Amino acid sequence: MYSYFYGKIISINKKSITIDVNNIGYVINTPLPEVFLKDEKTHLYVFSQLVQTSKNSYIEEIYGFKTYSEKELFLLLMKCQGIGPKTALSICSNDLNVLKELIIKKDIDSLSKCKFINSKTAKNIIDNLYEYYQNKMGNENGSFKISEVFSALKALGYNDNEINYAIANIEKNNNPRDDVSTLIANAIKEIVNKPIDTNELNK
Repeated sequence: MYSYFYGKIISINKKSITIDVNNIGYVINTPLPEVFLKDEKTHLYVFSQLVQTSKNSYIEEIYGFKTYSEKELFLLLMKCQGIGPKTALSICSNDLNVLKELIIKKDIDSLSKCKFINSKTAKNIIDNLYEYYQNKMGNENGSFKISEVFSALKALGYNDNEINYAIANIEKNNNPRDDVSTLIANAIKEIVNKPIDTNELNK
């Protein structure tokens, strides 16, 4: 299973994009293809699954997101009974901050007016995700965000030395208004741009 891709956007379609990763092109289903730019290099947070098309035939479907928070919501939605990946992906085309606010407010009426959400789905989402987002918003301070960043980078495959280096640097320039996704992106930039340690090379 993939965690994220880093590569160049080759094409942008109505419901998907194609990203080149080490000369391999992956078709990625994404909620908002228009937020990507052709030829830009970007990190893409992904989820993949095998889908059975016939008795002995399977295809791999890959879903991708611009931010880690979008992928997080996608995975949470799929834990709701009756919501599969395609529905979850469509719901993620709504404004993430608006969805979170309505979930925390338990505003079924307003949530049901969002794209791809009816009243039954809205109640289902609130019943399943209210406690998670309530706890997360209630604890969204600096230390909580850094803990989230550490966990996300660990899941992306970075080692502790790389993560600690990145966190130390982003804490120096910490903006309290930065959300977790922004901090993760900044941390990845720090790791990518980390100077090579010649002592490590000589070991």
